[in-house]
Amino acid sequence: MEGAGLAAALTAATIWALVIFLYKRHMESVGAATVNFSRLLYVSLFMWPVLLGVGDTKGVWAAALSGVVTLLLGDSLYFYAIHKVGGSVAAPVVYTYVIIAQYFALLLGEKVTPLLFLSSALVVLGVALLARGGEVRISPVGLAAAFGAALLWSLGMTAVKLASLQGVPPAAIAYIRALSACVPLGVYLAARGRLRVVKSPAFAAASILDLGVGSTLFAFSVEKIGLAVTTILVSMSPLVTQLYAKASGIEQITPRQALGAVAIFIAIAITMGVAVR
Repeated sequence: MEGAGLAAALTAATIWALVIFLYKRHMESVGAATVNFSRLLYVSLFMWPVLLGVGDTKGVWAAALSGVVTLLLGDSLYFYAIHKVGGSVAAPVVYTYVIIAQYFALLLGEKVTPLLFLSSALVVLGVALLARGGEVRISPVGLAAAFGAALLWSLGMTAVKLASLQGVPPAAIAYIRALSACVPLGVYLAARGRLRVVKSPAFAAASILDLGVGSTLFAFSVEKIGLAVTTILVSMSPLVTQLYAKASGIEQITPRQALGAVAIFIAIAITMGVAVR
């Protein structure tokens, strides 16, 4: 099933790369917290049938933990880091989660070769080169937030592996993750008087594609080919974003970004080679 797992990871990365363009438009008008809550809410409202027939599985706690740690806390720290130090600094720091995840995969008994660590480092390098210059601000708090997000993302993805090992189906993992993050975020926003929802059929569809289909494919890939390989493959999403921006005329790719693309391409090629051995 290596082929199915590889295809699932690459498809998830593509989905996550493309929905960001729609999210970005709404972030400019309503803010990141409202966009995050809205996408979680749509998945929570429309994907509940995936829980039917799941039965009594011990891994539900891990799926719920993954949602809180990744989609709520990790993403919030990432957005805060971007605000404090800029995207060109925050993105490569946060993407060190790929390297951290390799160590967690080792702890879970996966075989993590030196080539996978090399691929992880190439991903971080590629993301650093792909990140647009923009304003760079030196902020210890912002850097700490970025490293915190990296740790939380890697922990959250490790929890997906734990849920899978304990028998939770991929679609159920995706739904539980969204619901577990949606509830506390909604309570927080309501308490602050900032509870709003993006009312758009296109946004709702993108949310389900993102946190429903994409997250299901991610969990399926982790189940079939492991956490170490999957985290590297899904990290090609920044590359897909840049290629789409170039193809659609939104942005031009600079020589520096082209080098970043090459680094990620090499990382993906190495990882896929390791996975199919």
